[in-house]
Amino acid sequence: MISTNYAKIERFLIVGRVGLNKTRVKLTAIAVSALVLVIALSSYLLYQPLMWFDQSGQLQAQVAQGQVGERLGQWLRQKGYKTDSRVFHVMDTHCMCNWRTEAHKQVVKRKVNDSNGTNVELSLNELPMLRHFLPATPAVIIFDANSELVYLGPYADGAFCNTENSFIEPLIKRVGTATAPLDSGWVNTVARGCYCPSS
Repeated sequence: MISTNYAKIERFLIVGRVGLNKTRVKLTAIAVSALVLVIALSSYLLYQPLMWFDQSGQLQAQVAQGQVGERLGQWLRQKGYKTDSRVFHVMDTHCMCNWRTEAHKQVVKRKVNDSNGTNVELSLNELPMLRHFLPATPAVIIFDANSELVYLGPYADGAFCNTENSFIEPLIKRVGTATAPLDSGWVNTVARGCYCPSS
């Protein structure tokens, strides 16, 4: 009787271990699948959408012609926008990269306000002719107190737009001053990051 009970207990433990092993295998398979999915998604988000800001060379060709800042400033003023001490934040409402720029844009806006500048939001969808000056979005255009171009290009370089890889933080202090020599603004054509072509 005791040996029969012992055999039943032993069989119960073996079956329990087999069941436990099956559960471990299932949990391990689920964990590995989740890890692979996270790595694949991260790789896509970090590397797939990266492109050159001026992929076609459109902006570089304008730089070679000269006076990009002057022509852009005139065009904006013709559209009714003041350009003195202004920072224009240009977005395309359909661009998948906008969310990556949003936090950085808010930091820039605060710094512009602290530098006695004015922030202006522009939509590429509402001003399609702006595509002539901007090969991609999200983008930023900075003018000083004399309406001279300080910067034209993307907020930052890389997969995620943030202050660590920003082009514009050091330039923001020039917004409220008249320090830019005539048409000497930085037109950034060589950045690589998450941008949407404007054409």
